[in-house]
Amino acid sequence: MSTVLSYYLAGALHEKPLARLRGDLQELGLARRQEVGESEDHFAILAEIMRFLIAGDDPERCLLTCQRALFQAHVQPWGTRMCEAIAAHPAAGFYGAVADFTREFLAVEQLGFDWLD
Repeated sequence: MSTVLSYYLAGALHEKPLARLRGDLQELGLARRQEVGESEDHFAILAEIMRFLIAGDDPERCLLTCQRALFQAHVQPWGTRMCEAIAAHPAAGFYGAVADFTREFLAVEQLGFDWLD
């Protein structure tokens, strides 16, 4: 079971979706720290990036437009599918409940961004 953007959008790890994400992060002045083992397109890393854009103290990067652009380009297209795959796994247990919660959270997040239009 994968929790990586490239897997869901390209069918393999470290593919074009990761390159596009890295480009978008570079435009925001963000880059992966060398000591971090996961690639930027891991769901947990994307959640941390979104947290930074929401709660960070840099007004240039912490705009709703930046948050929405990153969410719609790099989380929304695959996050729900990932959650559904985890929840459907017969051994999901606790993680199935976390996946259900996360799927609903992503839906609420998308609703919030839809209201910006």
